[in-house]
Amino acid sequence: MAVAPNVLPPFAAILPGLPLVTEFNCLDGVRWIAPLGNAPESIVVFLTSPAPLAPGICLGIYLAREDDGAFLYVGHLSNMRPSTILRVPPVLLNVDFPVRLLIGISQEKEEDVANLGATQEQPLQQEQAATRLAMAERIVEDLFNFVMSYGRVLSADPTDAQSEETVYLPASFVSRWRERVLTKMRKDASFWN
Repeated sequence: MAVAPNVLPPFAAILPGLPLVTEFNCLDGVRWIAPLGNAPESIVVFLTSPAPLAPGICLGIYLAREDDGAFLYVGHLSNMRPSTILRVPPVLLNVDFPVRLLIGISQEKEEDVANLGATQEQPLQQEQAATRLAMAERIVEDLFNFVMSYGRVLSADPTDAQSEETVYLPASFVSRWRERVLTKMRKDASFWN
């Protein structure tokens, strides 16, 4: 497929610390592509055209690694959603070396993009729920260990079947635990990982 000369598209992208990306290669009048350089954590894409998109039409946004060119749907723009902040999916990143990305934007029917979005959002929501659960478990475990290491335990009353062990802990210890956790998180963002 021949690449058309750069035509000012009806959208632009912002990458942290870099100039505004407005120069996209138009592939066939409805699809555009541009190199983004080293993969950022997130990207902002927004409509720039004063005229709205045609009814029922939106712009699908895709990202790909330069080394393999396999595009992955990450979001869309529409008249109802003229801008979006996109996180780069972990499958496109590598912690050992920088990865260079391409952005692809394609004019598509809204119902087609809605189907793409539904298939992408469900695994993402499941992954986010699992991450929140794992993080909550780590927080609860850390608090339990902290309380048990400083608290005073009084044994249960052997004559009362309803009696349980009781842990006494000064209120200042909870504040101390909170400060300890916040300090660890400031020093190492992956503290809970």
